[in-house]
Amino acid sequence: MAGQVNGVDARSQALREIAALAARHGLTAADIVQVLDAEVPAAGDRENRWRGVLVTVLGFLGGTFVFAGVGVFIALQWDSMNSAARVIVTLGSGLTALALAVLSARDLRFAKATTPLLLVGAALEPTGILVAFSEFGSGGDWRWAGLVTAGLMALQFAGLFASLQRTTPLFVTIFFSALFWWTALDFIGLDDETGALIVGASLVLTALGVDRSGHRDISPAIYFFGAAGFLYGFFDLVENSTFEIAFVAAAAGFVYLSVVLHSRTLLFVATLAILAYTGYFTGQHFADSVGWPIALIVFGMAMIGLSALAFRIDRDYVRVAGR
Repeated sequence: MAGQVNGVDARSQALREIAALAARHGLTAADIVQVLDAEVPAAGDRENRWRGVLVTVLGFLGGTFVFAGVGVFIALQWDSMNSAARVIVTLGSGLTALALAVLSARDLRFAKATTPLLLVGAALEPTGILVAFSEFGSGGDWRWAGLVTAGLMALQFAGLFASLQRTTPLFVTIFFSALFWWTALDFIGLDDETGALIVGASLVLTALGVDRSGHRDISPAIYFFGAAGFLYGFFDLVENSTFEIAFVAAAAGFVYLSVVLHSRTLLFVATLAILAYTGYFTGQHFADSVGWPIALIVFGMAMIGLSALAFRIDRDYVRVAGR
């Protein structure tokens, strides 16, 4: 009994203190209720967040096992299948996965399964199209099959992105679009390095657009492949020419672009390119000279200096501006 009385007294004392604080700071009962209502869901939000992580992990694992099961089944039964069965089991599975992805995206109960299903469809459907060309085609240039496959997949996933407004279809669209144009450039006779230069520049420009949208999670990957492809193609164009030093200028331009765009990926690719060119240049011009050990020391100091510069740029400009 005494414990109950003491508990009531403590509760009354706490309420009086709250009332005194509210009066002192001009707070109303509505203000206090609003704060309490905001604090109560905080624990619930943490619980919901962990539940969401668990559902996402289980969704990805489920999609992985489904894909593995389909792949193992196809591999085991491939030799005993006829041409139609091979197309149905690959292309049909891919179309089924995409149909299920669209349905799950429109039902909140199964929304977490959408991304794994989209990825399964993106892997199986082009495989099925290429199998159809292989089984029922009459030969000819393989690049026609590549163009048709990449073009159909890019158009299909562009439509899915327009309908679902999810990041995964956008990434798949960009991937197959890049593959389409790479194959098209090879088809018209351009060498691989020139194709890498053109497609890489296009990917960097695409990443600029994606970075300004609500799907910027995929922009680092696009920046990486775009910048790497562009610098690879550009180096091939200027290698062993008077303008070879322009490669360093191009890489430095990406360092500047990384600061403007707050992109650590571009900074990483550009720094790596400068270091790689420095090593290549040193090996070409100093490999057989007595000063080679000194050149190695200078190269090592340059690496340390560039790494320190890259860290400073990331700390003072990229990371700070990106907060």
